[in-house]
Amino acid sequence: MQVFMISDRPQGVINASTVFGQPTGSAGCLLPVRRVAGLFATALLWLTSGVIAVTACADEPVATAVPPLNALSTHRHDPIVVRSKPVIERLPVKVLQPVDLQVSANGQIFVADAQAACVFRLDSHGQVSLAVRDLPGISRIQLDRDGGLYVLTVVGAESHLYQATPEGLTVHLHTLRFPAIAFTRNSIGEFFVGQRQQLWKIGTDGQQTCITQLPSALLDLGSNPAESAVALLQNGLVCQVSADGVLAVSGQAQAGSLRLLPGIGGRFLTLARSAPQAPGESGLALYHVSDRSQVKADPVDGPTLLARVPSGTEAAGLDPLGNLCLANPDLKAVTKATTRFHIPCPHCGQQTLLIFDATAPLPDDVSSF
Repeated sequence: MQVFMISDRPQGVINASTVFGQPTGSAGCLLPVRRVAGLFATALLWLTSGVIAVTACADEPVATAVPPLNALSTHRHDPIVVRSKPVIERLPVKVLQPVDLQVSANGQIFVADAQAACVFRLDSHGQVSLAVRDLPGISRIQLDRDGGLYVLTVVGAESHLYQATPEGLTVHLHTLRFPAIAFTRNSIGEFFVGQRQQLWKIGTDGQQTCITQLPSALLDLGSNPAESAVALLQNGLVCQVSADGVLAVSGQAQAGSLRLLPGIGGRFLTLARSAPQAPGESGLALYHVSDRSQVKADPVDGPTLLARVPSGTEAAGLDPLGNLCLANPDLKAVTKATTRFHIPCPHCGQQTLLIFDATAPLPDDVSSF
């Protein structure tokens, strides 16, 4: 036996205040991310299709999906914007001194902990495991396109590069006779390693070569979508590095930048010190790196603010949807601020982007779905 309740609610319009209530002045939503997204998806299905399935006898097969009534055969999948602050959660991992953070293409979060001498791995379901253990001096970690994990350690005047295997083993790859600041690796298997004023290349044959002298002190290294090394320099320049060490200025970073990280759509972000704009506000923030040609054309087109982050933040990363993950040794915490979710379209099931935006129009405004 199956029972269906059919509603005569009008279809086609979503009012954010109906689903979430009036906006509040709280510092941020504290409900678990999956619960918030699930509640919204349930409300969205009810509003648009008006169908609620009630399962019946235990000895009968239970329907897992009910085709929505009056589903639209032709419709759009524009992002749905809701006036709301981010969903902020402290991830279930006990860290002591997190010094680096990377997010894989499938949403796994890797956190390097220098004091615990390990690298934690958090999967998309919140399960925590150790990707690397008992490795003193961990400084930086990197993920390649296939999800391979590489670790840089610095002990005294020497640095070491390791690869972590899926079986949980740590394989030593290279030793460098200087304290390295950062590194990156391409799909060919070449490493680029930064010293304060120099960039070194380690070929697939293990040969170490100093490929360039830097015009300013190195702060961080990253990799662009073409797998070229990208350097953040103390003078604020962001430079692409060719295989033979030629630097090409590609962007301008915010003054006081400390770390470089990939953003959405191939753009880069920097974690930077900045003057608080209000009492009690953090002096750390994430900024978009501006395109160098735009800055030359108009100095107003400089780095733009993405978000302010808590004081003490040491590293940051973005998940595949663009949600912010932070590692903070002062708080001994890894946190995630979620503003983007995927929910199923009630008409066809296609994943549709839901965005929480504190500056969105007031709930009196409505959005067509």
